[in-house]
Amino acid sequence: MSPKPPVDPDHPLPKQLSRTALRRLLLWLRPYRRAIAVNVALTLVLTGVELTVPQLLQYAIDGVVDAARAVAAAAEAERQGILGGAWDHIGRVVLVFAAIFLAAQVVRYFEIRRTVAFGQRFMCGMREQYFAHLHRLSPSFYDRWKAGQVIARGTSDMEALQDAVSWAPNHVVSAALELVGVVAVMLWKDWVLFAVVLPILPVLLVLTWWFRGRATEAWREVRAQTGRLTANVAESIAGARVIQAFAREEKNMAVFADLTDLLYATRVETQRVQARYMTGIQALRLYATVSVIVVGAWRVAEGAATPGEVAAFLAYASMFFNPIDTLSNLYNQLLHSLAALDRVVEVLDAEPEITNRPGAADPDDLEGAVALEHVRFAYREGTEVLHDVSLAARPGEVIALVGPTGAGKTTICRLIARFYETPDGRVAIDGRDVRDLTLEALHRRTGIVLQENFLFSGTVMDNIRYGRPAAADDEVVACARSMGSHRAIEALPRGYLTEVGERGESLSAGQRQLICFTRAMLADPRILILDEATSAVDTQTELEIQDALRRLTARRTCFIVAHRLSTVRRADRVLVIEDGRITEEGTHGQLVASGGRYAAMYREFIRAE
Repeated sequence: MSPKPPVDPDHPLPKQLSRTALRRLLLWLRPYRRAIAVNVALTLVLTGVELTVPQLLQYAIDGVVDAARAVAAAAEAERQGILGGAWDHIGRVVLVFAAIFLAAQVVRYFEIRRTVAFGQRFMCGMREQYFAHLHRLSPSFYDRWKAGQVIARGTSDMEALQDAVSWAPNHVVSAALELVGVVAVMLWKDWVLFAVVLPILPVLLVLTWWFRGRATEAWREVRAQTGRLTANVAESIAGARVIQAFAREEKNMAVFADLTDLLYATRVETQRVQARYMTGIQALRLYATVSVIVVGAWRVAEGAATPGEVAAFLAYASMFFNPIDTLSNLYNQLLHSLAALDRVVEVLDAEPEITNRPGAADPDDLEGAVALEHVRFAYREGTEVLHDVSLAARPGEVIALVGPTGAGKTTICRLIARFYETPDGRVAIDGRDVRDLTLEALHRRTGIVLQENFLFSGTVMDNIRYGRPAAADDEVVACARSMGSHRAIEALPRGYLTEVGERGESLSAGQRQLICFTRAMLADPRILILDEATSAVDTQTELEIQDALRRLTARRTCFIVAHRLSTVRRADRVLVIEDGRITEEGTHGQLVASGGRYAAMYREFIRAE
């Protein structure tokens, strides 16, 4: 099966995705069907109670009217008894109404409590599923997507689902029952008055059809603009220093203002559509009310209906619009939520490009022999980065990769770590294709230190222990001593207990790099990749860790990518990479003696030093 084409995360989604997203939502709600059923049952009880209120109104009014007529026709001696009976009648109605009201409030309390709890449980599960899925996605996904876009879908878009998921089942069932119940009761009570109200139904259907089309598109655009704005904010925060360094504040604010204006315009459009729809609903409500009053008064004058029946019918006619209001507001909210759900599903449907093959091996350890056999690779179709590259590294051998920027050195390391896969050729570990090993086994025995490494919030000790959470404090310190990073760590305000801050921003670039280097070593990898790992370390610190590097690489297969050639002089072999090809290979001494490209690079390095 061919992979799905990558989506454009900056643009609104096609209409058909709403149905897909809705089906997915119903599937996710299935485990909660018992909780939903109980919540809906409580809502049905409340709806039934509400349908009885107009009957009480009819009973009270007709009782008082009958009493008034009896008083007018009775002698003076009988009037006091009739009036007393009328007050008793009203008292009974009030007591029944109070009892119904109190019972309804108890039911409502449990409905709200259970519904909110269910909604929170569901959203917790959704967030965990989303976060876990992000960890399974391949690096190529993050090449296409901005961090802000991914964050927006996991926060604001997911938050838009909460009210719809929590209350939609209750409100849909309640509104449907109330609408059917009200129509049935009005038809049963007085078909003439019902015929007066009936013409609003086709108008209502046309109005709702119009609203659906306009609101769907408006809410899709709102979610898309929200994602763009969030992405811009996240990017601006991450690049705050660069923005200030290049005096880009005003231009960045102009871009932000444009995005804000677009979001404002789309938000206003959604409210404009909603306002037009609600204005139409209110006009229909006014028509129904006036029509029932006029025709009802005529029916009472003709003796075809009682005042209580007309009052009750008027109450039911007003109730007829309650579920319409509920459903229209709910529909507007669902459009908003489904537009957000489309965007969440878009990420959840992104399939990892790098997965475990069926039957992939999961060895406890690796020898560390690495081979690339006739490897070709391109990040984008038509732009090949590596051209028929072959190399072999024996277990414990240190291989240095040098060459100009963009030559393909880092790409080779990424293929070895299986962050990407080659469509042509083979990458092998211990003679086995890396695709025949599980990702867990490969990454468990591979350590990587990059030029721009990432530190997590927490202490220095926590970050070093990230790859081996069970490591004791003494092991961490011993590893740091062997790496030559202990002195630098001890010099921090609280030593190993120093908080590194978000992304390690409280530390210098050299300190961050040393911590990342120690973290990789503590994990005890069989294959070690150092991609410009000492570029942020000063010359004195680099000299201090050279002896540690020799000891630590003695039993590890090591790939070193470096522009500072002092790092690679002691490598077992040096490979010169140019334009995606290996152009020279040998020891440092051999390549310097040959007078080729490496020798020229080394002479330039010596002059620069």
